[in-house]
Amino acid sequence: MNSFHILDYLFFLFPFFIIFFILYRFRAKNNSTKEYFQAEGSLNWFVAGTAMVATTFAADTPLAVTEIIRTQGISGNWIWWYMAVGGFVTVFFFSKLWKRSGASTDLELIQIRYSGKEAEFLRGFKAFVIGLLLNLVILGWVNLAMLKIIPVFFPNTNASLVLVFLLLFGVIYTAIAGLRGISYIDVFQFFLAWIGCILFAYFALQLPSIGGLENLKSQLPKDKILFFPNEDHGSLPWDHFLILLTVLWWSSWYPGSEPGGGGYIAQRILATKNESAALKGSLWFVIAHYFVRPWPWILVALVSIVLYPNLSEVESGKGFLMVLQEGMPNGMRGLMLSAFLAAYLSTLATHLNWGASYLVNDLWKPFTKGQKSDSYFVKVSYLIQLLTAVFSFFLAVYGMETIKGAWVFLLEASSGIGFVLIVRWYFWRISAWTEILALILSPILYIVYSHLLNSPFPYSILYTAISSAIILLFSTYVLPHSKKETLYSFYETTRPPYFFWRGFFRNNPELKQKEYPNHIIVSLVGTIFGLSFVFGGLYTIQCLFWKEGEIKFGILFFLLGLIGLIYSLQKLQSKSKP
Repeated sequence: MNSFHILDYLFFLFPFFIIFFILYRFRAKNNSTKEYFQAEGSLNWFVAGTAMVATTFAADTPLAVTEIIRTQGISGNWIWWYMAVGGFVTVFFFSKLWKRSGASTDLELIQIRYSGKEAEFLRGFKAFVIGLLLNLVILGWVNLAMLKIIPVFFPNTNASLVLVFLLLFGVIYTAIAGLRGISYIDVFQFFLAWIGCILFAYFALQLPSIGGLENLKSQLPKDKILFFPNEDHGSLPWDHFLILLTVLWWSSWYPGSEPGGGGYIAQRILATKNESAALKGSLWFVIAHYFVRPWPWILVALVSIVLYPNLSEVESGKGFLMVLQEGMPNGMRGLMLSAFLAAYLSTLATHLNWGASYLVNDLWKPFTKGQKSDSYFVKVSYLIQLLTAVFSFFLAVYGMETIKGAWVFLLEASSGIGFVLIVRWYFWRISAWTEILALILSPILYIVYSHLLNSPFPYSILYTAISSAIILLFSTYVLPHSKKETLYSFYETTRPPYFFWRGFFRNNPELKQKEYPNHIIVSLVGTIFGLSFVFGGLYTIQCLFWKEGEIKFGILFFLLGLIGLIYSLQKLQSKSKP
């Protein structure tokens, strides 16, 4: 694989000239934290949404999908497809609320929504845990993917040394770009990686040993091409499928699909120029992430099963890349190497910037009590990004084995947190104490159910989520709630549905009630039809590829979803501001 053709070098090097040009054109031009972490709130919907998609398209993603498909087939993808439920809920219920909040990061919302020393503690604690610890886990598995990718292209090269150079380049590029530059580069990198994967899938299917979709199907076990769970074959247990769709989307914290929005998704929403851009950008992200991208990865993963049936679980993700060894045309290797590096750098840059925004804006800046200049905090972020890169390198080299394993661990350990992140927008009794309790309960209940009671995944999540939700709801009537002035200010600023805040105004009749339009029905319609569009579209492609299944139902759900999405989008955008 290390014998590159001249076309491989051209396809590999040309994109970097484009990246350097974009970096120069859209680099951070001042030392304000609002510009560096939020692009001054001026991104249009397409740039913001595509940047979200590019970040979730890390170098590890096709490898993790390959690990899933090799063990559970196509239906195993429901372990991440279910996240579309939370994605559409964020689009239609929360994207405008996030933009109205005026926060610089999603953690700043904590002190907009809550009051007291407990809010200060919660904001700083989450900045440390998410901005440093969890961000290191995420970057660790992204780096692990690169350690698997590099030897496939360069078998005689020290992969760890190459990764060091890539990390150093990523740190420099992130420091120069700021969120604005990162976002524009992400647009280019997304389309580069996406087109590369489409071409890769096409040429993989044309290999003599594969011979197209029909021959591929004939060489695969039946359970590998099931779209929905099937008890006869057991590719994905039916009960697991139901838990994924009904519980996981609201219970677990996961980067890119946080319940109620959050993380770098909220960062890009907050960076949009207005509420309409926030709505359309987050909608484009969900559609592109769950519908536009997956099938090229799936096809290559299925090809890898035929070509390399005996890979171990630890090595299974490499099957995606090993297909490149099987007679690809000149230039394909260089293009795919560029695609993987683009995916890696876009994710690396976003997570370095996002993690630094937490540690600077939500931890260090409040600690200094405004005694330092913005340029000082931007310089501190450079150091944080460098240290994050260094520690994530060591975590990837010494602390992880499989990418899918890291995914599942994060879903399980955080499965008691998501409930509060949604309900805090609607139930005024939720306080900083409630969220602190959720952070304590989640890992404890995970240990109890998963390790002490030996509940398997995803039942460990089901039990943790329901138990924590019950405890947290009861706790709201015992724990202190936020000051009424803070709650009223939050209501006036973000304008959540009045229907859910009536209890607050009944308890505080002296406050002036303002009943803002709730849009609950339209938002619910948008969510349901959005899911119909994405899942109907995925199923329609499944039927077209394998020439089996009820394609008419797929097309019906896809078209109904499209009509419902257009209707919901128009209704929400036609509502004038109060």
